[in-house]
Amino acid sequence: MSDGPIIRWMFHSTAMVADYDLACERLTLLAGLRVLEYSENPQPEIGRRGGMVWIGDNSIELGQPIVEGGGAFRFVTRSGGGMHSVAVQVDDLEATMVHMESCGVRIAAQPMKEFCFSDPRDTDGVFVEWGEFELEVDPRFGATIPPFATEPILDVVHHAFVGAIVEDPEATAELLCRLLGTSVVFEEANAGKGEPRFGVSLGDCVLALYCMPKGQSLELWGRQYGRARTHLLALSVRDTSRIEQILAEHHFTVLRRCETGIVLDPSTTGHVQVMLVEDLLPGDPRLD
Repeated sequence: MSDGPIIRWMFHSTAMVADYDLACERLTLLAGLRVLEYSENPQPEIGRRGGMVWIGDNSIELGQPIVEGGGAFRFVTRSGGGMHSVAVQVDDLEATMVHMESCGVRIAAQPMKEFCFSDPRDTDGVFVEWGEFELEVDPRFGATIPPFATEPILDVVHHAFVGAIVEDPEATAELLCRLLGTSVVFEEANAGKGEPRFGVSLGDCVLALYCMPKGQSLELWGRQYGRARTHLLALSVRDTSRIEQILAEHHFTVLRRCETGIVLDPSTTGHVQVMLVEDLLPGDPRLD
């Protein structure tokens, strides 16, 4: 454990896509996405329509760019969109920013006094949002989880983990643990291609670090990843006995099966990279 800030939990993961409505529709059918709130934010640092949604046991900020030239717009235009970042909740944002700067990590933007973004160039490409505010719509603060708008085809239990591809997973794990004040929950030195090498605790979830695909991006992930970034949303499901048949019946395409789980073709999920797993990763805080 480092001397860094106390991380309460993963506030949310974030996905930015070209079509919010399509992503909502596909993830609602697949995984029981439930909209917690919707808004349009014209601030260039945010610049999106969308909002917080709930899947399993955690939330996702799902958005579509609305400000040309803004951060979300550049991300979707450059990369095609998908998983964008991970947000963590801290007790004291001001102290957290002082801590980050002492570690050589710059503040990229602070759209509101309650939250900021660290510069991904200082965190090996992993874009992190840090916030201290409490959303009234967040079930972890007593809000009621809305009913399903459509009965999902899968019984999703957990927002299992968020994945990121980086050049040096070990070095990135060490850096992020120091920043977050958490620890490495697993290390797999012999991980195969497209399998996680390190896991970093996010308080109530895990950030899984993968090696850059090095020319195998389409084979492993169904899209080109040319730089380090957050890239994957993993969801745990209760029953996988007929999962491939069920997925095919509803036009979700399996890209590959691996030791960790089932990777779906992002073109069939609203362009959010999704992996389906049976189990949480080793050392996940929810296993305690």
